[in-house]
Amino acid sequence: MRVKREELTEGCILIEDVYAVTQHPIVRKKTVLKSEHLEVLKAFFIKNVHVEQKLVDGTPFLPSQTDSEEAEETEEFTIEKPSTFLDYYLETVQTYKSLFQNWTGGTKVEMEKIRNLLPPLIEKMIEHPNKVLLLHHYSTRDDYLYHHAISTALLSVFLARKQNMEKKEWLQAGVAGALCDAGMSKLPTSIRNNKDHMSEQEFEEVKNHPYYSYQMLKETKSVSDQVLLAVLQHHEREDGSGYPLQVKGHKIHKISKIVSVADVYHAMTSERYYREKRSPYKVIDQMSKEEFGKLDPETLQLLMDSLITFSIGTKVRLSNGQEAKIVYIDNKSPANPMVRLLETDDIIPLTGAEGPFIEEILPE
Repeated sequence: MRVKREELTEGCILIEDVYAVTQHPIVRKKTVLKSEHLEVLKAFFIKNVHVEQKLVDGTPFLPSQTDSEEAEETEEFTIEKPSTFLDYYLETVQTYKSLFQNWTGGTKVEMEKIRNLLPPLIEKMIEHPNKVLLLHHYSTRDDYLYHHAISTALLSVFLARKQNMEKKEWLQAGVAGALCDAGMSKLPTSIRNNKDHMSEQEFEEVKNHPYYSYQMLKETKSVSDQVLLAVLQHHEREDGSGYPLQVKGHKIHKISKIVSVADVYHAMTSERYYREKRSPYKVIDQMSKEEFGKLDPETLQLLMDSLITFSIGTKVRLSNGQEAKIVYIDNKSPANPMVRLLETDDIIPLTGAEGPFIEEILPE
């Protein structure tokens, strides 16, 4: 919907790029608006923008004034039942957030609620599988833990299905992805809310969260051994360099390996207090190089192949501000495809070191 700038609030999600008297957008679509974005829009005298009908926290956005051309849409604002993939996703994140906050107060994990939480969103993801690789757009610094849990769950289901696992197994992968960081609720608030790089002592405490997650689920007495293992082992690595037990590849459960790849991918693409969100292409390239020998190669290759499959014809923004469409990707170097520049129709290879690189996917 299109609303007046004065009606905007933090948490609004842009649907379209916002231009001023500039060649490139002053605020990009899919941006979750913050106070600094609102100031930019004000400084450039922007009159109205297109935003989603829900805020990033899942609540309906109900401005008192909309642009007159779209006034008829106001009747839709009161609809509470989610309808789009994004609606389902944001609602699921907020429900998970409420559950997580209960765990910090000592409430036990209610597995039935978790099992009922994921299937509607998974069904939407199966209808729109390409969207699962773009969930980092909606993760915010303050609510990263909750977005990360649901995104890791969806990515785990996606990858398990790609491995042709049975439905029971890919649902277990989803539950494990959602709950692998449940133990973070048992960490001191000062560590969970830390906005700077952690001290060595703080990081050592964070490395205990797989134990805490495992124990929380063990207490429910209604969790499969596969889920328990995946939760305990999601930070283990093929070469034994992970934690908490430093076990090697042959001792790591197959669902653990899937959750590990999903966990790393979403963490590396998402916005954090200490860095901006990052291009999936750069992340996949970095994972294939820096995590070589650490993450399961088959699962990592499936993730890479999926990104490549969904990417041909995809609109992207380059680091120099130009927009382009991907025309070819070499799976040996996913961060450096060939693209067609939309402004000139020129087809150019992206070499990474010497020229522009893909900074962001721009969904249609």
